[in-house]
Amino acid sequence: MARLSALRYATALLAAAVGMRAAETPLPAEIRRDVQLRAMLDELQRSKTLHLKDLDEPYFVQYSVSDSNQLTVTASLGGITSSNRLHLRQPRVAVRVGSYKFDNTNSVFSREANSGLFPVDDNYGAMRTALWLLTDASYKAATDEIARKRNALREIAEPDPVPDFAPAKPTTVILSSTNSEVDQQAWESLAGRLSGRFRLFPEVATSNVRLRQITSTYRVANTEGTVIRIPQDLADIEIRATALAGNGTRVWNHRLIALLEAGQLPSEEDLNNAVDSVARETRDLTRAAVAEDYTGPVLFEGEAAAEMMAQVLTDALRLQRKPLAPPEEAARAQPLESVWASRAGAKVAPDWLTIVDDARERSFHGQVLAGQYDVDDEGVPATRVTLVEKGTLKNFLSSREPVAGYDSSNGHGRLPGPFESEQAVIGNLFVQAAETVSGAALKAKLIENVKAAGLKYGLLIRRLDFPSTARVEELEGLEQQLQKNGYSRTLTPPLLAFRVYPDGREELVRGFRFGDFSAKNLRALEGASSESFVLNYITNGSAFNIADAGSDATLSSVVCPSLLFNNVELLRADNEAAKAPAVPPPALITRR
Repeated sequence: MARLSALRYATALLAAAVGMRAAETPLPAEIRRDVQLRAMLDELQRSKTLHLKDLDEPYFVQYSVSDSNQLTVTASLGGITSSNRLHLRQPRVAVRVGSYKFDNTNSVFSREANSGLFPVDDNYGAMRTALWLLTDASYKAATDEIARKRNALREIAEPDPVPDFAPAKPTTVILSSTNSEVDQQAWESLAGRLSGRFRLFPEVATSNVRLRQITSTYRVANTEGTVIRIPQDLADIEIRATALAGNGTRVWNHRLIALLEAGQLPSEEDLNNAVDSVARETRDLTRAAVAEDYTGPVLFEGEAAAEMMAQVLTDALRLQRKPLAPPEEAARAQPLESVWASRAGAKVAPDWLTIVDDARERSFHGQVLAGQYDVDDEGVPATRVTLVEKGTLKNFLSSREPVAGYDSSNGHGRLPGPFESEQAVIGNLFVQAAETVSGAALKAKLIENVKAAGLKYGLLIRRLDFPSTARVEELEGLEQQLQKNGYSRTLTPPLLAFRVYPDGREELVRGFRFGDFSAKNLRALEGASSESFVLNYITNGSAFNIADAGSDATLSSVVCPSLLFNNVELLRADNEAAKAPAVPPPALITRR
């Protein structure tokens, strides 16, 4: 009978689709002119009538559409390897049945919100039909999910009493879309010139430069009354290089520059310097000393400090809810818990350290903050959140998914999460130190600690592989090493690490990987610099962030000083070297 009821429902929807104009509602002129929003809101009106006999009715329906235009140009050694434009609209439909207290989400039976492709030609009828089909599928799935969730609940002695969804006040934000078009030919020419500079460095085996602009408009409408249209843009440049060391070990290096608009990118002169720097560093890595196991003081300088904090705080600053699961599946379904989950109100860092997230800030000392936004992807306004105050953990980043002790959103729901939730993600994270010294003085403190510990040298790290550009084989190797040693959390490997000797001399070293490292290590902080580094990066919500992993992503920023740790463990990576090259590489520059 369930199949028959579903068929009746689909037939009724089809009949309604023929006369869909009867469901339209009066809207403000600015919204009515937006065909996508009009279709979303009109279809929402009809979604309120969804009902299958003897099954739960929807209490919340949300439509969101990401409308993006993308230009990507990639070049290698002066030649364009790809250049394309893409216009794509991707809808997501979320249907919740039951109530805010108990619904079809937050269980192992919950699936991702339905999505697909949306018409790109502003065809109102086609948009309504696409939303109708996705809503139909989502509603049927939701009724099945909540039924299975109720059955599993009977097997659990003490179920989680926390509600499944947090109500939010209706929000209306209608901002104009950006129309900053980039000259494709000009970008191709620039990419060719930049990538061509690698020809001056024959030691570099492979290299490329990628320029990308994504001009996107994000629309949201839900049955609570929220209506949003906001721009979500990105302009970035990626410079990558690899080479082979004398023993055949592969080394790699990169520079990622991420901002909001093409006009904010550095000048060509600065980009030339960036390419040359990556090339020289890659060349130098082939000649660098090979790492050996090390435990002692480590100075994360500038960029590396911000990359390190971006990784360890991604998970530490949010609480993952445990999904409801039958006893036989409970262990397998548990998320990786925050290392600070039970530390609220406790010391997690030195008294001089404070950590704040404020996505409303637009810049820091004249530098653009790419993590800026006014309202998150769930329609909740961004708020300033003090997370750690004078070393004490005060709060977490949160979305509309309640967890014990935190029943509302603070405007950080920014990426799709597991079990039909929304992940809380960093906006603009400010790491603030009340006690600082100059960068030179911090390095002197590192040397002082090295002498006091009777070590031959200390370590200074200037760049991590973050977001990681390692090959799949290298990441699999790292995972095997972690499993072998029983580590649950760590950092991506250093790209640029230097031994610092007691006389101040620096020596480049390659082949390190971190041992166990997480936000717990912040208690071992010994000092911070007075200068801060601004890191703008693309995140997929994972601490071990992979560059262009093909998943949903957003922009975040971390503003952080250089940081000195008293004791960090690094190990020699177990990379298996290939055979050394038998013949020299061909010349990259032909003389006539």
